[in-house]
Amino acid sequence: MRIGDNGNAAPSSTGLGGSYRLGVGAMAVALRSIGCRTNQEEAAALRAEFLSLGYSVVDDIEKADVVVVNTCSVTLHAESKTRRFIRSLSSAAPAAKILVTGCFAQQHGVLIQKYPGVEWVVGNADKHRIPSIIAASGSGAYLSDIDTGSPVFWSDNVTDPTASGRTRFSLKIQEGCDFRCAYCVVPMLRGPSRSAPKGRLVDTFKKAVDKGYKEIVLTGTHIGQYSQFIGGDCISAVELTDDAAVAEFNVNQCGRSQSGEQKGGLEALLTEFLKVGGDYRIRLSSVDPRDLTDTLMAMVGENPRVCDHLHVSVQSMCAEVLSRMDRPYGDLDLLTERLRGFREKYPAAGLGADFVVGHPGESDAMFEATLRGVGAVGFTYGHVFRYSKRLGTKSAKMPGQIAESVKKRRSAALLELLRKSRENFLSLLFACPLYIIVESEGPVVGVSGNYIRVEVPGVMATRNTWMRVVVTGERRGGYCVAERLPRSGLKAGCIPQKTETVYE
Repeated sequence: MRIGDNGNAAPSSTGLGGSYRLGVGAMAVALRSIGCRTNQEEAAALRAEFLSLGYSVVDDIEKADVVVVNTCSVTLHAESKTRRFIRSLSSAAPAAKILVTGCFAQQHGVLIQKYPGVEWVVGNADKHRIPSIIAASGSGAYLSDIDTGSPVFWSDNVTDPTASGRTRFSLKIQEGCDFRCAYCVVPMLRGPSRSAPKGRLVDTFKKAVDKGYKEIVLTGTHIGQYSQFIGGDCISAVELTDDAAVAEFNVNQCGRSQSGEQKGGLEALLTEFLKVGGDYRIRLSSVDPRDLTDTLMAMVGENPRVCDHLHVSVQSMCAEVLSRMDRPYGDLDLLTERLRGFREKYPAAGLGADFVVGHPGESDAMFEATLRGVGAVGFTYGHVFRYSKRLGTKSAKMPGQIAESVKKRRSAALLELLRKSRENFLSLLFACPLYIIVESEGPVVGVSGNYIRVEVPGVMATRNTWMRVVVTGERRGGYCVAERLPRSGLKAGCIPQKTETVYE
């Protein structure tokens, strides 16, 4: 039990999704999130929990009694942005109490307590207790260490799309990471991989579908490490009960079953979700190359209820750089071949990737190797990050730190290559029908299963409904302009696609 600065024991609760209800009256809470998509999804989970407990959730921080800030420490830039924002709150919302949580809080909790207006600092291990911490009297810091027994922060409270303001529901299946990449601070701040119980995940998935969400996104720190626990045997998550817990292991790393088919916790959980009836599709968030089983890639490419979209955290396509990063892929040529094979077998599918440029020791020749690898695969888009030195990581102490000007030049070169690759991909889809979920009505915009953001001018549609469209080749900002299509039939020249699901 963690003791707050006021000397009181930290308030307990059953965690998010529990049965407690707090006497908070009409207390108004504003939520702000900085950094990664995981932080955004956690803020959405907190919003649902606050609403279920009787809080008022407001967008305007000036109207808030409490401002909850979910923070980021993945890069130096993210930390600087976090500091500035927290300090600005004392003048932007002088009457509000501030609660700071997330990775920045986990790493710099003692320092944050000294910021004006900050009443509570809550680390990642205690994030699930935020509603009860606010409801209790006093202030304090709740900065428990994170280990394999720490809870996974998620919520099984599901608000409908109208109340949440969202058309897709993010379902967090695990927390933390068992890998220790040399440059990454995340495992130190989010802890080892822990998985949410399968039974509750399936129940929450069903709730989301019943509430009307048409896209369910499986999220987490490292979703490929989703696993369940049993004895010392390698077993699929769908074969376990929720209370089976002895020894932890990652079923994605446990080789092959007696039948010779590789078994994985993520693909087994995905199979379980797909048994649920209803009008929905499932999207995977980022996966590690080491978690890409043939079965998982086939499910993404072929199952009509799974978005034909993979986002892979490649980081580099140079074997020597990957070795320095402590990201051993084994045969990098084989990985390149498998990713290129995915693009060739499923030409209409989206294949994105994350890249880090300017890691210590990365020479021009090594960066050129990444450019060649990216060109060979034909990614449909990519995110490029300049290496950021993080305190406590192995890479921070390495010789050969790269000048920021070189990082910027390499980032620009890689982004240009990825832009051209995306244009090639989009040119293949001009005659192909895509399904979007309408996210806004004026104008109509949405995202296709293969991760193309589109705008459909001149049409009327209801938010959170399906629309069948085809892209035209015109661009408007970050959107591809599209035309509405009838509910069936293909235009001539469409490239091969997975069996088309006719959504309701």
